[in-house]
Amino acid sequence: MLKLSLGAVSRGEVQVRDDVPPDHPMWEGSDVSLPGPLHVDLTARSVGEGVFVRGTVRGTLRLPCRRCLVETEHRLDETVDFLFDEIRDDEEDDMEGEVYALPARGDELDLTEAVREQVLLRVPQYVVCREECRGLCPRCGADLNEAPCDCGPEEEDSPWGALKTIKFD
Repeated sequence: MLKLSLGAVSRGEVQVRDDVPPDHPMWEGSDVSLPGPLHVDLTARSVGEGVFVRGTVRGTLRLPCRRCLVETEHRLDETVDFLFDEIRDDEEDDMEGEVYALPARGDELDLTEAVREQVLLRVPQYVVCREECRGLCPRCGADLNEAPCDCGPEEEDSPWGALKTIKFD
């Protein structure tokens, strides 16, 4: 799928275009849900001893609304770039950013983990179904978008609340 021949990259730029299905094993263990395929369009080229990859990932993510928990679709259209380079054991802790290790052996570079990581990093932390979303009642859990609940205003818990019980003559 998202595999790249290192021999082909050494001769020039290589295009990697693929559609990753929503049930692909790369999504296991993540909270990402896709209603359709993720479109990956990457260009890889040799830079020094490494391989530089740049391109786009496009698709739709299904995420819960942060206010009412209704499934919401979020459009993902992001530019990604990362570098595969030879990493020695003593350098591993110093490497920051989007630098991935080149395989020690073989002529094939698997981009799956790098693409997965880039998508997961671009998943928004908070998504709302619409700006007017009223969310859920914090007491009874009723969806306030459908109807107001009967809980009434929440009593304020204050360290000074005991003073309200003092009776003065």
